[in-house]
Amino acid sequence: MPSPIGNAFIKALVNSPLHPLLGKQFAVITLTGRNSGREFSTPINVMDIDGTQTVVSSADRSWWRNLQDGRTARLRRNGRSTAVRAELVTRSDEVIAGLQACFRVYPGLAKYFGVGADPSGLTAAAANRVLIRLFPV
Repeated sequence: MPSPIGNAFIKALVNSPLHPLLGKQFAVITLTGRNSGREFSTPINVMDIDGTQTVVSSADRSWWRNLQDGRTARLRRNGRSTAVRAELVTRSDEVIAGLQACFRVYPGLAKYFGVGADPSGLTAAAANRVLIRLFPV
């Protein structure tokens, strides 16, 4: 779980002119809480997969739940802010397929998720994950 201090540091860099230091995958998503109605921001890693901005998150994290039901958010990435809507992918078979696509584009990421040549590693990695596909509004 990311620390609040680490998140604050990443958010500050993404929102500053120094954002290129982090690389193109770092972004900040700003959402409105479903229950609280309050706006909050969280840093995320965004991957470009088959022309779609894709985020992989642990299913037990709560930020992505605020994107359900067609809600929109603001994505700050590469010095630009864009309104986005999300497609949430939670079905196990679809998450596995999405992770496979991620690993084809970013092969080093498989090791981070503990996925090797054994297909059971992919199933285990997908078990507690959700994919969030972001589309410009």
